[in-house]
Amino acid sequence: MSITPRKLRFDLPEALDPVIIEGEPEESYINVAMSILLPHLEPYLIKTMRAAKRHVTKPALAADLEAFCAQEGHHYRQHALLNQALIRGGARGFEALERELASDYQRFHASKPLRFNLAYAEGFEALTTAMALVFTEEDKSKWNPAVLDVFLWHLLEELEHRTVAFEVYQHVVGSYPYRVAVGAYAQLHLLRFLLRAANAMLDADPRTETEFGGKAGRRKREPRLNAILFRKVLPRLFRTYRPGYSPRDLEMPVDLEALTAPYTARSRAERASA
Repeated sequence: MSITPRKLRFDLPEALDPVIIEGEPEESYINVAMSILLPHLEPYLIKTMRAAKRHVTKPALAADLEAFCAQEGHHYRQHALLNQALIRGGARGFEALERELASDYQRFHASKPLRFNLAYAEGFEALTTAMALVFTEEDKSKWNPAVLDVFLWHLLEELEHRTVAFEVYQHVVGSYPYRVAVGAYAQLHLLRFLLRAANAMLDADPRTETEFGGKAGRRKREPRLNAILFRKVLPRLFRTYRPGYSPRDLEMPVDLEALTAPYTARSRAERASA
């Protein structure tokens, strides 16, 4: 399947309640934290891929790299707009962690070798591929429709370009132990931010103790979240540590072309009317 950059406008309200999944504040804030992360992470990924391009000698891979960068550029810009609406709707408490994260990516780009940044990029893409595959299976009926539209578009394109960071890393660097070591570091770095930011936003939301039942309510909701992480996301992620792993071998449990078709049509229509 080809990698198709789709530039879209999303119908977002001026302000959005950061509890984007009805009755699920913990899961909501994990996803809000992911959205907060993306305008810092994805420009770093783009810079990393651009730096690697001069080492890519395969024309088809170079073309995929360009399509990857175009998709990621559209993603982080839309998430920045989404984040503004979430902040106006009350998301707060994450600001110091966001500054720390931004500093990390500036430091990685400025001081780390290209092979580290490529391995980090592949670690992130392996994680988001696992998350996207789980996302396509989960019930999304409680999601805010406007937010779901952004996340679904984004995660489907993550599946579409799932091979690129891996194949650029293999082409330019190629070390299996280094990929696994730095990839695991990247995933821990990302998950740590998501958990810390989500907890900070929960602590800053007064509804945590009232509407959402405080610690008792959280204990009731935790088994479902733990099941998603430990029974669905992590097993898929751990498969990427195998020596013979390639994202090309992943079986897509959904018809990706059918799911992306409405977004492709919207993108073409918006481009034609511009």
